[in-house]
Amino acid sequence: MSLLAPFKKRGEVAPLRKEWEDFWQRAFDWDGDLFGESLPEIWERGGVPPMNFGEDDDGFKLALEIPGMDEKDIHIQVVGKQLVITGERKWESEKKAKEYHRVECQYGAFRRAITLPPAAKVDPDAIQAKYEKGLLEITIPKAEPTPVVEIPVKASKT
Repeated sequence: MSLLAPFKKRGEVAPLRKEWEDFWQRAFDWDGDLFGESLPEIWERGGVPPMNFGEDDDGFKLALEIPGMDEKDIHIQVVGKQLVITGERKWESEKKAKEYHRVECQYGAFRRAITLPPAAKVDPDAIQAKYEKGLLEITIPKAEPTPVVEIPVKASKT
């Protein structure tokens, strides 16, 4: 199957170019100050921090990249069989003689919920978290395997 695009004469490209320029003008409202006093909504929403999740013989290792935060602004909870990580990276509203021409860093609140594997020990006292140089590392030990226990069957007396 092939896709066909309608043929356009040269004169028909101008409106498309105008739409493209208008889009960028509206998106950045360029007047020398790219964002004015606040960030665009996409950056205010925050985002989901990138994560690596692995396993070794002792347990599970989780690493999240969340640079520019204090450890007091990061919260970790165990909710059922889920590990929930929340926090907020705040935007400096004070300019302090800074004029930004481009902002790509994410700001705002984030929430990441990870369903733990069945072999994970879901005990808040056993889970360890360390935050250093923008990397949050969480160690979750494996649960002890449940031993097989034989249940005796008793005959009913009737």
